[in-house]
Amino acid sequence: MSGQGSNVKRLRRVGGEFVRNAPSLGFGLLAQMFSAATNFGLVVVAGQVLGPSGLGTLLIGFAAYVLLLGFMRALVTEPLVASSSGSEPSERALSANAALTLALGSSVVVAGLFAAISFALPTQIGRGMLVFSPWLMPALVQDLARSIVFRDRAGGSAVFSDAAWLVTMAAATPFAFATGSDWAVVACWGLGALAGMSVALSQLGWRPIRLGRAVTWWRADARPLAGWLGGQAFLYNGVSYATVLLLAGILGSKDYGGLRAVQSVYAPLSLLGPALALPGLPLVSRLVVDARSRALTVSAQFAAVITAVTTVYVVAVYAVPNVLAFFFGQDFAEFRAIIIPIGLWQILAAPAFGLTLFLKAEQRGRTLLWLGTFYAVVYLVLTVALGSAFGLTGAAWGAVGAGVASVAALMFVFRPSIWRS
Repeated sequence: MSGQGSNVKRLRRVGGEFVRNAPSLGFGLLAQMFSAATNFGLVVVAGQVLGPSGLGTLLIGFAAYVLLLGFMRALVTEPLVASSSGSEPSERALSANAALTLALGSSVVVAGLFAAISFALPTQIGRGMLVFSPWLMPALVQDLARSIVFRDRAGGSAVFSDAAWLVTMAAATPFAFATGSDWAVVACWGLGALAGMSVALSQLGWRPIRLGRAVTWWRADARPLAGWLGGQAFLYNGVSYATVLLLAGILGSKDYGGLRAVQSVYAPLSLLGPALALPGLPLVSRLVVDARSRALTVSAQFAAVITAVTTVYVVAVYAVPNVLAFFFGQDFAEFRAIIIPIGLWQILAAPAFGLTLFLKAEQRGRTLLWLGTFYAVVYLVLTVALGSAFGLTGAAWGAVGAGVASVAALMFVFRPSIWRS
């Protein structure tokens, strides 16, 4: 009976954490809904203006931006949040100013390299990268700034940054339709990023600090976790972008554009995963210091919730006919055949978004490196091999196989801990 009583008390404590942090979780979902709407809007506008082939070329550049975003989160954003969420206000302010100074300077340099490299690549790849290069700095800095706002438990304020991005992009969209240019399509998205960055930085009252001081902060506080996450990002994102390039070459621009269009509609984790992480990582990072078992239980509950929501979303949207044609035009209706494997892949991948919050909060970089690399390599091998053999349908089912392997790896890592907690 005493054991049952302690379990009830523990569940009440965990439930209390959810109740106390429900507003922050809600703001995280709302902010990410705005953010996902900008990315989805980019895909929709590009599909309408440029067609399947033009969309495929543009999304190669967008995938390169996502690659850089993954590096920024691994090297700066997530180590910042994990190491400073429980710190004093003065320490949090110093870490925020240091991280933003590093992000601003590095993103300007990377954008210049990004543009230079694009001229040396084949037209299909280089063109997509070139049109995104002017907008990399505001997009990368905005993502870091809003994470800092959520770290400081001001999620309601962070919503305004993502909303400004969406509203600015919507206002500029007629320009893209009027010109019919890929530059104009991406400029709508980029102007929104600039507006969102400006709002977030003004909310934080950011002031640049000396580069040497920023580097000193990073070495002392961020590097222990950033080293492992950076290694994971290098391997995972590098392999993922190699997969993009190989699939684009195997499938061609049209089928690759169709694959990405289906993913944009039937892959809700691009919305739900970051929405969970914005308030979830600071929460679990604060809990893990005092109560490891509570932190693990909260992470497991996050995993269960995001999996359930993903399943409901995939089933509900699949039941709606002609969704692809409605958003992208009739040329995309032929890609409905791959909806089922894309949806299954998302459901299988969902638990990782909750459980890895705990690994990041504990700064278990070696495990994160192993999990991320394992998934990326399996995904590349299966999607490219099946895509080569069976075309678009094979590539889509290859993602399902990678999801199965990912679930097996997570159970291997977490099963003993979850049952003990």
